[in-house]
Amino acid sequence: SVTPQQSGQHKLSITIHDQDIQGSPFDLSVVTQRDYTKLKDPVQIITAITGPRYIAFSDNGDMFVTITIYWEHCIHVYDSSGKKKTTIGSRGSGELQFQSPHGIAISGEVVYVAEYTGHRIHKLTTR
Repeated sequence: SVTPQQSGQHKLSITIHDQDIQGSPFDLSVVTQRDYTKLKDPVQIITAITGPRYIAFSDNGDMFVTITIYWEHCIHVYDSSGKKKTTIGSRGSGELQFQSPHGIAISGEVVYVAEYTGHRIHKLTTR
């Protein structure tokens, strides 16, 4: 076990019984680890969100929050300053309707939403 002491580009050579393994040396990129044990007071708190479940961030900084409460099953979208931009969907089993949206992931301009109760995965896009 080796822990790199410097960030940056490195070469990693691996040998077994004095023989380099195939492909060795390998290019290795080491990045500085963030120390989350030293978090300070929140920079921002978004209030008045009832029933937030999961969040995901788009490339432009928008935050998507899944909401699962008795009367509201939807996705709220906030800009990077915390201002609500829009709500996507409602409770139900039709198009753009959710039944307990739990998981959310964003890849480029595509938003994936997994429903717990509805047993579906939605693929939403801005195009």
